[in-house]
Amino acid sequence: MADLLGVVRESVPAGVKVRFDLQTNGTLLTEPWLDLFERYEVVVGVSLDRPPSANDRHRLTHASRSSAASAVRGIDLLRSRPHLFAGVLAVVDLANDPVEVHDYLASFEPPVIDFGLPHGTHDEPPHRVDPSVPEYGVWMSRVYDAWLARPEDRHGIRILEDIVALSSGVRGSVESLGLAPPTSVVIESDGTIEGVDTLRSVEEGASWLGLDVFRQSFDEVLHHPKLLHRQYGKATLAEECQDCPLVEVCGGGYLPHRFSTARGYQNPSVYCADLEYLIRHVQGSLRRHGWDPAAPPL
Repeated sequence: MADLLGVVRESVPAGVKVRFDLQTNGTLLTEPWLDLFERYEVVVGVSLDRPPSANDRHRLTHASRSSAASAVRGIDLLRSRPHLFAGVLAVVDLANDPVEVHDYLASFEPPVIDFGLPHGTHDEPPHRVDPSVPEYGVWMSRVYDAWLARPEDRHGIRILEDIVALSSGVRGSVESLGLAPPTSVVIESDGTIEGVDTLRSVEEGASWLGLDVFRQSFDEVLHHPKLLHRQYGKATLAEECQDCPLVEVCGGGYLPHRFSTARGYQNPSVYCADLEYLIRHVQGSLRRHGWDPAAPPL
């Protein structure tokens, strides 16, 4: 790791800012690792979905033992050097109480809590107890209410902050919402370059571009057809999305979540109803607090 970080630092041109972020389950963090991160200014995020009893439904070790205590120990170690602690990432699980999950993650005093929706497509939709209800939107709206009810907490929640920003005409921070063209690429350990690596959840090879760092520049990569089609905003979305009044905020939903074998990515997100429910919930709350959507952005 030290060799890799050193090579990157030494190889980038003068004037190019490098920021190192590392995402981990936290179970192997030690003081020597933090010393290394300190030296190269690496900030660290930890994946922890929920309190231990619920976390262990999905995050067991290879020996089928609980990983929760080791993850918590890693977070506590990071908290001793808060400038290295990037935050916590959790995947939404309808089986868990959203307020309990929020409050548990907030107890670690992270700068950011990032909630991710489980990957799903129209061929393999996400699990729902009642498909007639926007359960993921309801779940996240309860997180929003819990977050708003505790102004003493200083953490952000990325998806909710992005909805507020995009509703106010400000660009969001992630490519899963909004219509701004993405400018990120993924480099694998063998040097191959991918666009959206989460497209692997769609089908084998969906994320492949046939490019690598040895033969192509990043400027060339951003003009690859698989990435270029995402530069055209609403024109690449399903017709029902193009006419939706919330499209500037939801952006048609995350690209992998639009996929079906029959129509490719020309579909509304499998979380369309959930995003609509959550966005309207957040915007309704903002209006009650005096927000004016017609006002120019700050």
